[in-house]
Amino acid sequence: MAVIEKSKTPKTKTPKTTFPTGPKKSKKSKIRKVTKSTSTKKENSNSPKKRNGKKCILYGIPIFIIFALVAALIVVFTLGNVNFGKDKEEVKEVDKKEVEVCKTPECIILAHHLHNWNDDSVDPCKDFFKYSCGKYNEHNTVEYSQMSKKTEILKGLIKEFLKKNESSSSKTENTMKHLFRTCEESKDESIKDKIEKERIEVIKQEAMNIGWPLADPTWRESSFDLAELLEQIPTILDGERNEIGYGIFNIWTPSARKIFIGTTTESFTDFGTVKRNILQVLGKDAPSNLDNIVKEINEFSKELRAIHASIPLSDDPNQKYSNNFEEINDALPVFDYLIKSLLSKGSRSWGKVKNKIYGYNSFLSKIEKIRDLVYKDKRITANYLVYKYVSNLLRFTPGYVECHQVVIDNLPLPSLRVFIRNHFDKGALKDVDNLVEDIRSSFIEMLEKSEWIREKTRIGAIRKAKAMKKTISYPPELEKPGALDKHFNIQLDPSDSYYLTMRKIDKASMNLLMDYVSSDFPMGPHFTLSSNAVYSYFGNSINIYAPLMDDPLFHSSFPNYAKIAGIGIIIGHEIGHGYDIFGINFDENGIFKPWFDAADQKEYENKAACLTNQYNNYDDHSFGKKLNGTFTVKEMMADELGQDVAWRTFKKLDLSQEKKIIGFEDDSIEKLYFQIGATTWCSPRSPLTLQQQLMRSHPTYSFRVNGLFANEKAFAETFNCPAGSPMNPVKKCTMF
Repeated sequence: MAVIEKSKTPKTKTPKTTFPTGPKKSKKSKIRKVTKSTSTKKENSNSPKKRNGKKCILYGIPIFIIFALVAALIVVFTLGNVNFGKDKEEVKEVDKKEVEVCKTPECIILAHHLHNWNDDSVDPCKDFFKYSCGKYNEHNTVEYSQMSKKTEILKGLIKEFLKKNESSSSKTENTMKHLFRTCEESKDESIKDKIEKERIEVIKQEAMNIGWPLADPTWRESSFDLAELLEQIPTILDGERNEIGYGIFNIWTPSARKIFIGTTTESFTDFGTVKRNILQVLGKDAPSNLDNIVKEINEFSKELRAIHASIPLSDDPNQKYSNNFEEINDALPVFDYLIKSLLSKGSRSWGKVKNKIYGYNSFLSKIEKIRDLVYKDKRITANYLVYKYVSNLLRFTPGYVECHQVVIDNLPLPSLRVFIRNHFDKGALKDVDNLVEDIRSSFIEMLEKSEWIREKTRIGAIRKAKAMKKTISYPPELEKPGALDKHFNIQLDPSDSYYLTMRKIDKASMNLLMDYVSSDFPMGPHFTLSSNAVYSYFGNSINIYAPLMDDPLFHSSFPNYAKIAGIGIIIGHEIGHGYDIFGINFDENGIFKPWFDAADQKEYENKAACLTNQYNNYDDHSFGKKLNGTFTVKEMMADELGQDVAWRTFKKLDLSQEKKIIGFEDDSIEKLYFQIGATTWCSPRSPLTLQQQLMRSHPTYSFRVNGLFANEKAFAETFNCPAGSPMNPVKKCTMF
């Protein structure tokens, strides 16, 4: 108490304590002197004035402390930091929810994209693409969008798998490795010439075995059998590998369990190329009248092209897709024989296929002309067909294509299976399946609430949405070990060359195409190793590829709003294709059967024209105002529908239960939704020429952000965009 009194008593002049000069005293000595001085001071504290001062000190300190505490409580209460209705644990829980963020590695990558690709010097109401993606090229080298970037990553994963060359119990994986090894050998300069010589010799022998008049002086017209000849020469054509070429016609499956037959798109009209290819195979055994034979092949090919062009491609689906297979087969009775020969179960599966075959673009009237051409001169026909086969075999060389890409292109399903088995988070499957159903539900809700469509249109549209089939990632039937091996039955010998391996893969691929139509194989040709999703008009089905359900576009740990913004819009886009200017002609079973009320047609066309005009007038970052919406209208309609239903799905979320993205704790989730949606299409300046872009069916990446969100009223509200600003135009284009 003496110390407190000393420190708080008002200062009075007292005699200064002095210490003798001389050597420094010890600490004890000093304390004693201080105590003595204090004691002396107490002797003079009995005056009334001193007693009153003492009382002030004793009562003033607690009063001061009380006032300070009250003031502090008032300040805290004013700032809203005290919740008097909650106990301490409840307050902590509320605080925890307010700042909860997703901290998985995948969410951190998403945060990286949102932070580092964003250019906040750009006004989002003027150019949301630049705002969201302005610094994309500072962090990426891929010339296209994120989806393309993911596809490049997939290629690297397959390349690493092939280079490891580890043993596997899977026949299809071993086929992949065998193809990769023989491809690499074909490029080895030390043995390249030897391999090429052997390849040419095998091709020559195959052609002779089939019966090639120009190389066989003993050939006779009486030996000509068109069906047997065609059975020996089919080849998978390049591209999506869903088309089989027979030289005088093609057959293909359109991502559905159906077969279309149409005129050939192959052409052999260049004299120099045809002659050079024949000499490459026959060498000194080429006939002396080769020039005349080459001219005959050229003329035959030109006549086929003329037949192909005799009836222009019609906009009338009744002309495009005709259910008249029996008549076609009667006109040229080879089709049933050829298709049965490609079915792994032959005639046993014919009953499941024969009613799924259609003529394409008035093929019935063209097949009669083809028949007349074929039988006009059997020798020329045989020379042409065997040459067609030989020219396709000559392409079985890797050339400048990297060998891992050769594997991916020719064995897409096994390549996809390797990705799923080694790199795919299967936890995403259930999430995406649920998301598809949520988007479907929102789509139906949109149709139910549409104010301009009539009841016939509404009923048909809803029926189609409900019936739409889906495949997520990979059919479950192929998940079982050895399931793909069973269907993809390729018998390889370790000594098989690159050429022989490719021939066997081609044959197996053709079998799988037909087995898909007969339902003896669960997977169609539309499944490829790419980050994408597709809609089939002819099957009324959507297919979500596994790579799309993977980082960076999607992950099971993402908050729900990030999942919807990432691939929910894409899922809605694919469903939307069932309602674009082409899709409205097909019913819920993928059959040409318009369900749209004719009275709604004009309004529907006006809405499509709105999008077309919007794209025509769009000032693109790479191409300016030189774009043509006529060729991209289907994709723009699907984009608009996809965003509409995705936003409806987003609005059903309880955002208080959603985790935030690191670094965006203070941002509204609505803003995050739009920014995440924009990053899907982030890309640098387009590497395409204007002419190349004009030939694409998809609009530019920047329009898929700016054009899309400018039509969304909620975007303008979220970012407070002034009316009439680029991202909040007075006239907005919508569909339903």
